[in-house]
Amino acid sequence: MKEINKQKIGILRQRVPIGFSHGLTVLEKTNGDIDAAEIIFKDEVLQIVFNKTGIAKDVAQKHLINSNYDIPATLKSIDEERFTLTELIYRRYKDKENALAKVVHVVEIHYNIQGPTESWLYFKTLSDLLPEIFCPLAIMRWLTYEEYESFGVALCFELDTVTDLIENVLKLAPLASSLREARDIQEIIYRENAVVGNIENYIKANNELRKNKAYQKCENNYYDQKNLLIETLYDFVKVNINKFP
Repeated sequence: MKEINKQKIGILRQRVPIGFSHGLTVLEKTNGDIDAAEIIFKDEVLQIVFNKTGIAKDVAQKHLINSNYDIPATLKSIDEERFTLTELIYRRYKDKENALAKVVHVVEIHYNIQGPTESWLYFKTLSDLLPEIFCPLAIMRWLTYEEYESFGVALCFELDTVTDLIENVLKLAPLASSLREARDIQEIIYRENAVVGNIENYIKANNELRKNKAYQKCENNYYDQKNLLIETLYDFVKVNINKFP
């Protein structure tokens, strides 16, 4: 390669983010004219961005200039202008539970929800939200609580609110009914064993729960339908995505 070509490629690459071999090819087309090569490169990149996004070329051009003709940075900039944060999450993250968790985080930041350590206080911070936003935040907090504490402990945490959402908003009545049945069985066994303030009775009651076939059936039903719950909640947010930040 001639030294003059190396110098010209170096100058061209200082102007635009073009690869070495691509720069050489473009310079060969222009007989070494750096200005003409720069124009060709910018036109090529503009066409690529237009093909990927379908937006007006003058809009694409604006984003390219702001991103110094870096294609990934330009596409990111265009997406951020065209889509809300929730829409971007749904476009980028295919794992539905992960996507929902990220949406919850975005909503908490947007509405300045601090997310107190005491989970029961968390529900009070959601009271002024739109119903479409309250639903996923409440259910996702309950799911997180269940994973962290246990199924049995979660039955004592905002279950009426959560099962009402599962039944009437997400239309998963059998799951809601099963969760309520598990809670009712738990309450009966706890009451019979006088668990309040007595750790030994509490342990005894939980051992009974583990052997109770009706309770076990309800618990297994929850875990069998947990993915369905997440998928339904994901679809619910998608349908109401215009309500989210």
